[in-house]
Amino acid sequence: MIKIDTPEGPIFAEAEIRGIPINPSQPPEMGFIDPTRRWQIQAERVWLMQPWIIEIGEGCEVFAIVQHQDSPRSWGKFATREAAAEFALNPPPLPVSIDPSDEDLNF
Repeated sequence: MIKIDTPEGPIFAEAEIRGIPINPSQPPEMGFIDPTRRWQIQAERVWLMQPWIIEIGEGCEVFAIVQHQDSPRSWGKFATREAAAEFALNPPPLPVSIDPSDEDLNF
């Protein structure tokens, strides 16, 4: 196991690529946790906005928790650790939320 220092605390994992944990020893709880409460729990807060990689039978899967999510989400499956890390370091931008105008809401 190696120790990866983050601003919110340490993460222990089998390996890492450019700060992305691979097979972390204590990944966040995969079930529902109220997003507000997740910020208050140190063991969970360390994972917010911190992607991680889990090795699966035929490659790797990237997971992350972004703000306002109640559980980790898969960002995709990749053939190699390097491909998974590259995606985790350069994910596609999140969709922009645009408030509807009054005209859009006037049925």
